[in-house]
Amino acid sequence: ELKIGQRMMTISTVGVPNTISKLASHKLQSTLAVSLHAPNQRLRETIVPSAKAYPLEALMDDCKNYFLETGRRVSFEYTLLAGINDEKAHAEELAALLHACGGGYHVNLIPYNPVEGSEYKRPYRKAIQAFVDALESRKITVSVRQTRGLDANAACGQLRNEFQKNPLLESSPPSEPNQLLESSTPSEPSLVPA
Repeated sequence: ELKIGQRMMTISTVGVPNTISKLASHKLQSTLAVSLHAPNQRLRETIVPSAKAYPLEALMDDCKNYFLETGRRVSFEYTLLAGINDEKAHAEELAALLHACGGGYHVNLIPYNPVEGSEYKRPYRKAIQAFVDALESRKITVSVRQTRGLDANAACGQLRNEFQKNPLLESSPPSEPNQLLESSTPSEPSLVPA
């Protein structure tokens, strides 16, 4: 049995219709983290394709009710993508969206970690700070996630991409132990004892 208090847990979701209200009914004392990534429905659908099934207005209503039911704040996760959702106008729109939601929220800004071959780019520090300033000037509680491992391509999202390019097994594992021996080359150690 794990002895972890509910207040030490965060429940993270991109938003699945009818689940946040069900979760709120249990009156858990956990923080809810919602992957928002955009201040409006149109932009959110381009960044989070599953958002088409959960209109932003309904999502925000459910988040507001979660706070009212549980007394626990909602953390809105917002990945900053250069030139896509990181403009001052986006921050202003996000602030208006959150104020309409009422209280009990926090914004966690996550500067995008560049991945080879991705169309997305990481915003410059100046753009990140301007976004923070725009939110704070509108009385929005905000933090910026500190990136670790970026210089070694080991930050969040980067390792997954590297694994996809160089998976440990090129094909499905053999079903018979003898196939392991046949597939190994003389320079490779055998996976089955000789």
